[in-house]
Amino acid sequence: MTDQSNDTAALRDLLDKVRFVMLTTIEAEGGALVSRPMTVQEVDEQWVVRLICQADNKVAAEADGHQVNLASMDGTRYVSLSGTGRVERDLAKKRELWDRLTEAYAGDAEDPNNVILEVQVAGAEYWDGGNPIVQLAGLAKAALTGERPEGGDHQTVSL
Repeated sequence: MTDQSNDTAALRDLLDKVRFVMLTTIEAEGGALVSRPMTVQEVDEQWVVRLICQADNKVAAEADGHQVNLASMDGTRYVSLSGTGRVERDLAKKRELWDRLTEAYAGDAEDPNNVILEVQVAGAEYWDGGNPIVQLAGLAKAALTGERPEGGDHQTVSL
């Protein structure tokens, strides 16, 4: 395995555990960065992340055809994905992705206002700090010795 395939395998492993992300878009008026929490419905083999949003809100308008970022944190693991958003209205795919959590938030999959936001990931960065107890011990050692603690694994991946 090459380093790139090791990195993509590690990234895939981290993404398999991600359920929620912060989606960042660029506001149409003023160009400010805007972030909001979203639920991940699927990450496919071609690195397309699928989320559900409503067609009549800013999320869909700001993401469709534009660069976006998805970020997630879980304990000592961090993932940042950059890519291009696209609104998809495929009803069969929507039904496939629909679950109880989505229904509780968005209502019925049949509602045409509910759409799939697909993010085609082009690049990613991840940081895996490893075991938090080992990390804490490293920080304590660093405080006593003045040596910089081990930072864990950080990689940049082009997809």
